[in-house]
Amino acid sequence: MDFSNLLTKVLPWIGAAATGNVPALIAMAAQEVGQALGVDVQANPQAIGQAVAGATPEQLLAMKDRDLAFQERMQAMGFSHVGDMARLAVEEARIYVADAQNARSHGDEKVFWLGISVLITFSVLMALVLYGSYQIMTGIVKVDAGTLAIVSTLIGTVIGYVAANAQQVVSYFFGSSKGSSDKSIHIGDALTETMKQLSVKGPTT
Repeated sequence: MDFSNLLTKVLPWIGAAATGNVPALIAMAAQEVGQALGVDVQANPQAIGQAVAGATPEQLLAMKDRDLAFQERMQAMGFSHVGDMARLAVEEARIYVADAQNARSHGDEKVFWLGISVLITFSVLMALVLYGSYQIMTGIVKVDAGTLAIVSTLIGTVIGYVAANAQQVVSYFFGSSKGSSDKSIHIGDALTETMKQLSVKGPTT
């Protein structure tokens, strides 16, 4: 469900920060909503929207107060209107694209083969991880829960790093948005969480 309209209507300034695709502003919006509700809210538009949608009337009033205070803070920082935060996101995307284009203009054959090496490394690592996960889930390879948790963290970190570099290679040759690049960072985290869940359940026999 898209909570963008709800956020911008109920909390104009916090909503603009939460939906503007600027990580720092999204984090600030999550903090404001979380403090109003008395809970921790993840710094992403979906989580912020869900928190606002599930708020009681009293909590909504508290968030309205936070929104007014947030407006004052943003105006003190130079954002005279909610649209200024949206323009900041556009400017960030423009800088990202310009940087990528500048990098491509200096490309050569060595860069091409470096990119191929990164993509091959990523493909091999993912194939090994998937094969190893299959071996564990089917009980062919038995690993105790503690060892699996430690190994999963290490593998997730490595995969996340290589995935981020693979995304940069794709962006370099074919172009990409900053959002697509950011998503690659979460691959390792998702893999780590999945393997941790597997360690809790234990391998099948």
